[in-house]
This record gives sequence, structure tokens and C-alpha cells, in this order.
Amino acid sequence: MFTTLSAENRALPLLRDLGCSNAFTAALVGIEESRLSRALRLLRPLPNDEGLRLINTLQRLIELRDAMRPLCIDLRDPSQARKTLDAFEGLDAVQVRERISMLFQ
Repeated sequence: MFTTLSAENRALPLLRDLGCSNAFTAALVGIEESRLSRALRLLRPLPNDEGLRLINTLQRLIELRDAMRPLCIDLRDPSQARKTLDAFEGLDAVQVRERISMLFQ
């Protein structure tokens, strides 16, 4: 049974907002693509640790995407997106914006 607050239900609008594919998301989060697909179609739930990793990664991508404007995160290449996530790990949105704004000074 999938509840309203399940990771699978919460991930769907985040994925739509980011506009990234299931294949990209599966590679980035480290979940087998077919397992992620079944979960997002609400056929089979993800284990708790994978669901939490999925939601945390998607929320962080949205936070970084918004903080990095006018620059963009490449959401076609999971390895580049992972490098971006790693580069700003531990920084909040304000700190990310400050680092990005230094590029334009």
C-alpha cells in the first residue's frame, strides 16, 4: 500500500519539476532502473533506505538548481550531476548562491 507521504508518491512531482528521466534518476541515486520504474508506477514499494535516498537526492537537486541560477545543472548526465552534488555538499542554498555569484564578479 502506498500512502500519500510514501517516497514513491513524493518523488513523482519532484521528477516532473526537474524534468529528468527515470534512467538518469536510477543512475544518480543508485537504484536499479526497473525497480525504480515499478516503484514510480506504484506497483512495488522501494525499501526505506532507497526511498529516503531518492527523496533526499531529488530535493537536493531542486535546491541546487534554484540556487545556481543563472547556471544550469546537466540533468542528462548522472556523473556530472553527482559531481555537482558532491561539490556543494554541506552547503545550504545561500552559501551555494554566494559561491556562484563569485564566478560573475
